[in-house]
Amino acid sequence: MLKLENMDSKEEAFQDFFEWLYDDERISHKNVELHSEIDLSLCHTYSDGNIYYPTEFKSFFETKAMNRLGRVSQLGLAVTHFPNLYHNRLEHSKGVLNKKIEELFYNYQNPVWKKYIENNNLKLHLIAELIKMAGHDIGHPPLSHAMEEQVFNSRGPHEEIGSRIMLENKEIQSVLLTISPDLPNVLAQLYEKDLLNFKNHDESSYDVDRMDYLSRDSLYLGYHSNLTTQNYESICVETDENNIPISNSDNSIKISESGRTYIDVYDFSSLPEIEKALLLREDRYKDVYMSKYVHSAERCISRFLEAFLSSNDYVAGSNLKDLLTYLKNTKIEDIDINNKYIEFDEIMLYSELLDIAEKHSDSNIRLLATMIIPNMDSFLNLLYSHLKVYSNKKDFSEDDKDFLKRIKDLIKSDSELARNLKDKDFLNKNTLMFPEDIEFPYDEELLIQRNIKIKSYKKSEPIYVKDSTGRIFELSTHPNRSYDWENKESYLHLRFSHIPYLRYKGLSEEEIEHLKSISKTNDTAKLGPDVNMSPLTIGHSMEDVFLEL
Repeated sequence: MLKLENMDSKEEAFQDFFEWLYDDERISHKNVELHSEIDLSLCHTYSDGNIYYPTEFKSFFETKAMNRLGRVSQLGLAVTHFPNLYHNRLEHSKGVLNKKIEELFYNYQNPVWKKYIENNNLKLHLIAELIKMAGHDIGHPPLSHAMEEQVFNSRGPHEEIGSRIMLENKEIQSVLLTISPDLPNVLAQLYEKDLLNFKNHDESSYDVDRMDYLSRDSLYLGYHSNLTTQNYESICVETDENNIPISNSDNSIKISESGRTYIDVYDFSSLPEIEKALLLREDRYKDVYMSKYVHSAERCISRFLEAFLSSNDYVAGSNLKDLLTYLKNTKIEDIDINNKYIEFDEIMLYSELLDIAEKHSDSNIRLLATMIIPNMDSFLNLLYSHLKVYSNKKDFSEDDKDFLKRIKDLIKSDSELARNLKDKDFLNKNTLMFPEDIEFPYDEELLIQRNIKIKSYKKSEPIYVKDSTGRIFELSTHPNRSYDWENKESYLHLRFSHIPYLRYKGLSEEEIEHLKSISKTNDTAKLGPDVNMSPLTIGHSMEDVFLEL
């Protein structure tokens, strides 16, 4: 079997795969023209660091709804503490598509799987699956989960909003129809019914989404941790009345020749790569995603929104206030996804936040707004990516030009806002961290407390792997596993508050000084090797790049 990471060029192999996939009577145009682009997250591990996909998929990425993800950061306010983490959800979406193509390409090399697809007329379903995974993040708001939790009070509405966009957006539907008149209906079916156990590879402990973001986030942190796609085979097994695979006395799974339940099983050689992915996820949650540095920044959003949305000042940020109030008070199924929602990106958000941070009548709301704008170095890295400054110097929209003028004025300014944004320690100076053994002397509602359990493997999302003799084991019982995955977990205990919010809630300066005296220092984050992913021309600072626009 061809191993993708060892191929000098994947283009011919992927061309063959897509020509086979498009060879279906329901496909309108069977000619396949592949589009390619470099993916930096692949370059260290793969001989060919390009990703390849058909022209119709390129058109999908260029729709307004998908293009918006180029202005939605992958890791939200993590960029405040880790300035290299400026990458966006459009980049990640293309990476997830590539991982899904790799998965299907390995299956395509299996004659039994290939015949099953042909005999059951499932090629269009595979295309729909690729489109579905390419658009899996299309419903994310600016700052992703951090904003989603505060606006919708949960961490899942982006999926429901996303499925609505994929199935209702006219521009996306038009792209689907260029492939096949049946594709919109087939895609709708995939949102209702699992196909070929794909849910286990799309939304589980070990899936294409996690494989890409763990690889990509590690790249921007300065590590080479690319996770390569592992091949699996579907094997029929015996199950109980709840459709759970039955184990033998040695914990191996009972294989059946006459059963109806198939599980996807990885080869023994895949075990190290699977465990590497699980360990990497645990590390990234501890070091970045749920770290005190990132979590304190992201939870500042809730403090800001509480104060801002209850204020009566409509001079600054009125568009943001109207939009957030609309989203908070509208049912998910009634949100205007074709206009209001897909126009909500981080350039719009930051434009409004700058307005609030500069002009709002309440000084505490001004400071809270400033705290959820990355510091200047990180901010310019992010904007360089979001605005595609590297390729778009002459074709900015009028709104973008106005926004860029404001950024240039800030770079040159000595205003309070400009000084605060240029202070790399501004967020830390205004955040108080409290040890677990210190009693908080005021109203507990002023304190954000989180006890977070990090568990990278769930038995409810089982991974099945062969051993060296061919027996099948669920990962937590595998004889060659490196860890007790069933019980392996970590805990983070966070207690913090934000000084402008304490002032907003009426604490005196004397009370705040007392809290400072019992808090612990929130040191600046440091993770991994020194690396500069900043997209700069050699010999220029990021400020120079923006001032020259």
